[in-house]
Amino acid sequence: MNATLGPGVLVHQLLGAFLLPPLNVILLLLLGLWLGRRHPRTGGLLLTLSLVLLYALSTPKMAMWLNQSLERYPVVTPAQVRATGAIVVLGGGKKPAPEYGRNEPSADTLMRLRYAAHLARHSGRPVLVSGGAPLGGEPEGRVMARTLADDYGVMPRWVEQGSDTTFDNARLSAQLLKADGVHSITLVSQGWHLARAVPLFEAQGLTVLPAPTGFVRYDGGGLIWYLPSGRAMQETHGTLREWVGRLYYAGRGRWIALVRSAAQLKSPF
Repeated sequence: MNATLGPGVLVHQLLGAFLLPPLNVILLLLLGLWLGRRHPRTGGLLLTLSLVLLYALSTPKMAMWLNQSLERYPVVTPAQVRATGAIVVLGGGKKPAPEYGRNEPSADTLMRLRYAAHLARHSGRPVLVSGGAPLGGEPEGRVMARTLADDYGVMPRWVEQGSDTTFDNARLSAQLLKADGVHSITLVSQGWHLARAVPLFEAQGLTVLPAPTGFVRYDGGGLIWYLPSGRAMQETHGTLREWVGRLYYAGRGRWIALVRSAAQLKSPF
């Protein structure tokens, strides 16, 4: 089914495509080929750089190294979760599943849901699932709620299904929680995502206990960690995408602050 993308979602998709691998590496390689005719030395340097990047970004070693800067939160305990008012699970995508005849959570979302169900069973805290439909179709929140109930026997108390971004996840979830008097939460997502998500939820006036899952880890070691793989490329892509997202929100915050300062200077009151 074709989806109509909103302007904000379209901008995010385009930025992600051009700033992240593999497209940015492909563009660098094409630039090297084009320059190679007139400036062989520069063209050869760019070609070599693109191939080195393609290899490095496909290795487990690089995937783990890049995630060290984002996976900053420790594993939580049931006692810590019990001290909060609710468990909030962030959506990480959905996909059509013809074998089930419906949408199912993506691998990232399913990992988050499984961990949230584990925490809910051991803490007794109610669950909020958060996820809209930035690419159209059924909202992620609805898919998440169905999976939690059917597969894990956990019925979420709140279902947020209007968000397109992590900022929206925080804003809309906070509205639902505060309406029921909840001001402290356990926030479940991948460790690399929580580095950006936690401050956004705290900015909504919530006390946040980060509950990371899906740590980027690999069995083995030594030479195995330097062999390129599709999984490693996917995980380096996710990490770099997270950094782009953090830079976007940082720039967005500074821009809003500048606009407000300018408006105050112009105001006679």
